[in-house]
Amino acid sequence: MSKPLISVVMSVYNGERYLREAMDSILEQSRPHFELIVVDDGSTDGTAAILDSYTDPRLRVIRHDNQGLTKSLNLAIREARGEYVARQDADDRSLPGRLAIQADFLETHPEIALVGSAVKVISSQGAELATFRHPTAPAEIAATLCSYNCFWHGSIMFRRDRFVELGGYDERFITAQDYDMWLRFSERNQLANLPEPLYAYRFTVESVTVQRMVSQHRLAVLARRLAEERAGGSQGPAQDVAPYLALPLTLAERRQIINNYKPWCRLLLKNGLTGEAATLMAAIFKHHPRPLFRLAFAVARLTNTPSVLTRFLEHA
Repeated sequence: MSKPLISVVMSVYNGERYLREAMDSILEQSRPHFELIVVDDGSTDGTAAILDSYTDPRLRVIRHDNQGLTKSLNLAIREARGEYVARQDADDRSLPGRLAIQADFLETHPEIALVGSAVKVISSQGAELATFRHPTAPAEIAATLCSYNCFWHGSIMFRRDRFVELGGYDERFITAQDYDMWLRFSERNQLANLPEPLYAYRFTVESVTVQRMVSQHRLAVLARRLAEERAGGSQGPAQDVAPYLALPLTLAERRQIINNYKPWCRLLLKNGLTGEAATLMAAIFKHHPRPLFRLAFAVARLTNTPSVLTRFLEHA
């Protein structure tokens, strides 16, 4: 009996630096029955040439003008032929055996609609920084999602028919589209995480999450609010989120954004990545409410001294 087809979907925009490594991590998987669908989201660097260099028949490339991650993923999944869909980001790596392990889990747990995994966090150069684990049991996951996203987007594999039933990613969400999706998944389905790391997430200060930290925070809050409204039966018609994203940051939001990224700064400093830590701190401290603190940090950053950076981080 043949195994179900897996569709691995990836969107890439100007991702030439890590793209080949990401693609190879899928094409070298032990489970052979899959397709890799890559959407080139209007790249202007060497992405197209890298994609054209592959002759593997399992690879399908879709090209369109830049439309963003959410729309690109919906397009890829509409084109997918697999019973299961796995995510892969263009700057990360799937670890050996990932597809086989997750697909076997779904095959033996028909009550589970979506499964993620623990994740190894790697640096821009590929050095391992940490291993992060989230809840694994469906009941704990459902409870945890009410507070925060306990899945790594790139580590996910789900049943495509369940995704289609839910209408796909909400294209209003330019970020946090995964969190909104998993909240909607959890309202009708059981979800799981595997305890072993099957995915390597590359944390860089150039990542979309860091570049869009304000929208990431606000749309995560919106995703939770919409979930609460659905649970209460009071959700109204879909609204344009652009005015919401354009509102000035409140003091509470500034504090929350800084606190969201403090652990990442600590992780970079702990692993000797002082320059990257300083760059990330500069990005989050732009939202610090005290101008004098921002000025003091701008001067102190020039020293590039871990102990000095740590003091600023702890007193932010």
